[in-house]
Amino acid sequence: MSPFAYRAYAADGRTRTGTVEAETRQRAVAQLRAEGLQVFAIAPAPAGPAAFWKRDLFGRDRVSDAARIAFLREFGTLLGAGLTVDRALRLTERQASAALRPVLTDLLERVVGGAALSRAMAAHPVAFPRDMVDSVRAGEATGTLVDVIAALTASIERRDAVRRHLTSALIYPALLVVMALGTVAMIVGVLMPALAPLFEGTGQAPPFAIRAAGALGAFVSAGWPMLLGGALLGGLALARFWAEPGFAAFRSRLALRLPLVREVVVGIELGRICRVLATLLQAEVPVPDAVAAARPLAGNRVFRRALDEAAQRLTEGGGLASGLARLRAYAPSTLNLIASGEQVNRLGPVLAHAAEMHETQTRQRIDRMLALFTPLVTIAVGGLIGGLIVSVMGAILSVGQLAQ
Repeated sequence: MSPFAYRAYAADGRTRTGTVEAETRQRAVAQLRAEGLQVFAIAPAPAGPAAFWKRDLFGRDRVSDAARIAFLREFGTLLGAGLTVDRALRLTERQASAALRPVLTDLLERVVGGAALSRAMAAHPVAFPRDMVDSVRAGEATGTLVDVIAALTASIERRDAVRRHLTSALIYPALLVVMALGTVAMIVGVLMPALAPLFEGTGQAPPFAIRAAGALGAFVSAGWPMLLGGALLGGLALARFWAEPGFAAFRSRLALRLPLVREVVVGIELGRICRVLATLLQAEVPVPDAVAAARPLAGNRVFRRALDEAAQRLTEGGGLASGLARLRAYAPSTLNLIASGEQVNRLGPVLAHAAEMHETQTRQRIDRMLALFTPLVTIAVGGLIGGLIVSVMGAILSVGQLAQ
């Protein structure tokens, strides 16, 4: 699928612009004509986000998770009350954020023109990521759009809550690190070089701290263009390959091998997957359709591949627990719970219990990690600054002895 930028006339005579995803240009034109649009210009759209100089540095043109959550919650409530998709979009458009309002206006025009909601959302990949579009498409295909939107809202809310909790807990350690770096830079870059001339002509070598500071300053002064260029190239390379399938798979495997990160990643992924599956199954969505809707919500490639295998196993008549066998090395107790729920025909409540268990354990693990990280940072910063101060005081005392 490739994006195509188009310009077309709508049925009311107004000009419409946007992007559409299709395999070929001809399919894109046919797709737009099916929506009642008369295309007069279409060309391949540039892939990726806009250039950085065209972006709003203050983020006012970005659709945040908070805006998505507000839209999904209100939109899902209106759909659950029996409103049609176009009427629900009209009402939510009035209350949407400034960044999301034009997107919802275009969604409404496309839906009124006959396009499916998922296809209209796919034309705005920045506002609606692909996992959201795939979930909505699965809900439309199975007639469970209200339940899918409710599960999607809950998943994004929990993801946003974990991110906000982690960000707020990292503020204090980050401030410590910034203050420590500033203090070390002042000592190494200002105080140490000021003491070096005191040892000239005395016949005594300066202390190690002063020699190391001088060597570091000379290295940075001579090689800062190369250091800056290397950092920029490294950042550009990372940004270029970050979303590549091979690199994404490598990141997913690496996250599951790191001792402390592994438990957090497994807890977040399984909590999200189990919560969505539980919501859909308790709404009487068939298990294969629920797995298809939950698959795009998995952020880690290993878990997404496991859901693919589970979907295939379910079509062959197998069970969910056996289909998720790839995850047994990471969460054997959860698979045992799922197998028990399948045996007693209570898979929905069991998955809800598993989701609650993983969400609680993940929050506790994050709190414990941060509770351990803060004193470790404090001790490391204190030791580093204390060692530098001791070296400076020793240099000053040695200069005083030489003067005597």
